Amino acid sequence: MSTWTLLIVVMCVPEIVGHEGFRARIPNGYNVPDPCKPNVIWQGVGHKWFGGGGARNPFGKDFANNNLQWNADLCKLDSDGDGRTNGHELGDPDCVWTPGSTPLRTFNITHPGVCTPWGEGECNSKNYGWVCNELHCDYINAPDVRNITIRFPHTKVPAEVTNYYCFNFQLPTDQEYHMIATKPLINNSDVVHHMILTSCEGTVGLINEPQDCIMGTPSCSKAMGIWTVGMTGECINSQAGFRIGKGGTGTVSLQVHWNNPTKNNTWYDSSGLILYYTPVLRKYDAASFSVGQTNLNIPPGMPSVVHQGTCTSRCTKKIFKGPVHVVSSLNHMHNLGIRQNLTRTRSGMAQLIIMDDNPFSFDLPVSHEFTDPIIIEPGDELQTYCTYKSLSRDKTTLFGASTYDEMCFSYLTFFPAENITDSSCIQWQDTDLCDVTGNDCFDGSLFNTSHPNTSAMIEKILAHCNPYGGCRVECPAAIQDILREKPCLTKYWGFLATTFFSMNDAKLLKFVTAVESCGFANHTVMTPTTCSGVLSRVDMKFFAPLIALIFWTYL
Repeated sequence: MSTWTLLIVVMCVPEIVGHEGFRARIPNGYNVPDPCKPNVIWQGVGHKWFGGGGARNPFGKDFANNNLQWNADLCKLDSDGDGRTNGHELGDPDCVWTPGSTPLRTFNITHPGVCTPWGEGECNSKNYGWVCNELHCDYINAPDVRNITIRFPHTKVPAEVTNYYCFNFQLPTDQEYHMIATKPLINNSDVVHHMILTSCEGTVGLINEPQDCIMGTPSCSKAMGIWTVGMTGECINSQAGFRIGKGGTGTVSLQVHWNNPTKNNTWYDSSGLILYYTPVLRKYDAASFSVGQTNLNIPPGMPSVVHQGTCTSRCTKKIFKGPVHVVSSLNHMHNLGIRQNLTRTRSGMAQLIIMDDNPFSFDLPVSHEFTDPIIIEPGDELQTYCTYKSLSRDKTTLFGASTYDEMCFSYLTFFPAENITDSSCIQWQDTDLCDVTGNDCFDGSLFNTSHPNTSAMIEKILAHCNPYGGCRVECPAAIQDILREKPCLTKYWGFLATTFFSMNDAKLLKFVTAVESCGFANHTVMTPTTCSGVLSRVDMKFFAPLIALIFWTYL
């Protein structure tokens, strides 16, 4: 959406992929073990998450403060406070190692940024808030639980900053199952930022190779699982599971977000998930639900900008068929996000804070688990507040799929699945998109250029209005004619115009620009003497596919 400068890329690189190059700057940088799993290498030595990226651990902070260099000063520090110097832990006790040479010791290496032994003595307090990078889910060890691994084939990562690729997989369909947990398999931690597992409609087949899918595909739009950096996997509440197999989901799509800010053209990836499932069905079917805002405008150089997305009381009454029990939640913004919270407001009761990520970290998001599910009822209002800091930007940041664009969504996992009829309740500015269902503006004919009614409307506008700018004298009257036929176009024009653009249909593109040639973008029809010209939508190509996904999800 918004373009970015070289300065922004340089600022972001150390936090996202810097660990790969920096490992060569410290002794045994490629051999530091995970304190929880000694047979696994901790790839982001200076970061809290073993894969790198996000918040730094104590050693990472000291390394940064030492100008990202190994010398005697850094070597003699005890960054993690476990009684051993960084040099001792990394095999350079005499502090004489230089890049490219062999350390004095290449065995018995320990982590300089994590107090060890883990979980013992003073290390309990020094490592407070950290967990071993292992999925803790007792259910997966039950004798009835089976698992299947789905992962991308060995695939070249495009030399682009932001990449969303999808691949479909067939699940067992011999009987009914509940999927109860997921666990990540990360092949290339330098580029994998998150993965989303979605269920596909019965007619969707398999594909031969991963495909560019921007933000998913319309036929595989209901989320069943998510992994992002810092997460060890998902363990679903014992009362529910995602229905798969016979009578449920037979095909799933795995979407991988590759974040490649240096545009490296040598990387490959084959990451995926392990799905745990059981034929012993739980009491409820689980499902996912999202709340958010799809129209963002964040000016540059601002210390704080707040956007809000609301699922109104009117919308929950419309799409909720009964109470739902929320068992987990996750906030989602991008690099400018610094705080995000989600609240529930019920008439006559105090506001409940469901989650409040302060500070929020794009590279280390927090998955909130609720042993006692949070109940949301028809008529409740859900609000997500997204706070951004844009001091690093010199241009306005808008909504979009790229890491350098922004988002504002809160995701909820709940049961029973049948009590919510739509998978999202989001807004476009202050327009409630729950109104899409059953609204005369959103019947199938409006988005089908070959439909007689739609075709006649488009041809009338193109015959009287200029799609290339400039307000023709006869255009306002033609617009008034179509408004008499579809008066709701005025209220929903911003959302509809964006959706038309996302469909990449030449006639619809001309239709939008022709209508806006006389100022209709501002929700008024101006006379030729006061025409304001066509509203610029240069940035639309970056986030239009996501708006299309939202639209198709509702339909």
